[in-house]
Amino acid sequence: MDNEEKKSHIINLMQFARKAGKMVSGTDACLRDLRKNNLKLIIIAEDTSPKTVKRITDARNVLENFVPIIRWGTQKELSMALGLPVSGIFGIKDGQFAAKLLEYYSN
Repeated sequence: MDNEEKKSHIINLMQFARKAGKMVSGTDACLRDLRKNNLKLIIIAEDTSPKTVKRITDARNVLENFVPIIRWGTQKELSMALGLPVSGIFGIKDGQFAAKLLEYYSN
């Protein structure tokens, strides 16, 4: 699978998750759902500030809740593709969406 095909698959899955109500965006929303044990995957845009990345990773580590984190895409491209305000943090709440996203990301 080439990079463009991989990118297309990941964006499509994120769009489906958003439409199904299985995705949250923004640091505060992700932290809230992380504390409630609702997240199965966290996607952080590559151009997200180090301070924000640290807030998310620290919260995950403190809770000892192993939620995979992937760094992928840019804030602008992800937000535009998903029709959301610019954000660099996205949380996936559904295990099946998370598993498929991780599969495409790692291939």
